[in-house]
Amino acid sequence: MPCPDCGAPFGDRAACDAAFHELGVRAMEDVRFAYRRRAVVDAYCLQHPAYILSIKSCAAHLCGLCAAVERPDDPRATRAVWSALQVAPDAVKPAIPAVRGTRTVAGLHAATPEAFRAEADAWIADVWAAWREHHALARTWLDYSISAGEKRRR
Repeated sequence: MPCPDCGAPFGDRAACDAAFHELGVRAMEDVRFAYRRRAVVDAYCLQHPAYILSIKSCAAHLCGLCAAVERPDDPRATRAVWSALQVAPDAVKPAIPAVRGTRTVAGLHAATPEAFRAEADAWIADVWAAWREHHALARTWLDYSISAGEKRRR
């Protein structure tokens, strides 16, 4: 039975969550599995609606993936997402895409340390592509958060 949220072949969603959390343990034990850890968390959460119920959690993971994919060298983007995410007061949570990617955490779970980087990059790109209808929104939210953070620091 596949995970009802992402389709990973682990059984139910609890088994999928357990497999994902096992990756966190591996990342603590072997730095090769820590590659792009934040983006891996964002990708997983964006495939599992229970982790993006509120607008703030949705914005955090959508902006986190946007920053990882489109602005990996911009420290302002990282800071805006991970230190003090701000969402405009009139922001509205977008509809969650019915299909949230074709790759799943199963690929990372099965990856050897040597293959983990390539698998993580492919999965992150796949989930980001699945959310394409909300890319402009993610960029807007990220820019808003960066601007709000810069105003706060002045």
